[in-house]
Amino acid sequence: MIILPLQNFIRVKLFFVVKYLQSLQLSLPNKTIIMPYTTNHSDFIQEQETRLRNYFNTNREKLLGFGTKEAFINWYMGELYHNECKCHYCNTSILDIRHLLNNQVVLGRNVRGAAIRGANMEIDRMNPDMAYEPGNCVLSCYYCNNDKSNTFSYEIYRNVIGPTRQHIWMDLTRRLN
Repeated sequence: MIILPLQNFIRVKLFFVVKYLQSLQLSLPNKTIIMPYTTNHSDFIQEQETRLRNYFNTNREKLLGFGTKEAFINWYMGELYHNECKCHYCNTSILDIRHLLNNQVVLGRNVRGAAIRGANMEIDRMNPDMAYEPGNCVLSCYYCNNDKSNTFSYEIYRNVIGPTRQHIWMDLTRRLN
């Protein structure tokens, strides 16, 4: 078994991501474009307020650290406002990610029912051994949340991997435009 230092692991992973991006020939005029997600800021904010009420009801047990539904919604919306709808790790706007999803440059992940992960900010616990509560949670895009999981520490993901992912998002957006 070969064990690479984290810095080398990230370089190897980044190498393959860059090779993949270089191989993309985004021939968007030939793609079927669907637009299921709003990319308008005001519409997005209104959509989130409605979505969060259902989300809290469905996930009430894991969100006990937030107290009431109103406290949770206020925290979430406050984080969206404070971070300008950007992921805590890669600093990419969820509206830009939705634009990429709408144009099928990236794909979401199907989950129960008709839901697809990727179009909304997710709640990530900085320390996965602690509860879902305001002091331990941040809003992240699905891609960072899924990638970080319990694999990387908060510090490593925030300071090393998140900024790398930001460059990938910027490149994909640039290619689309």
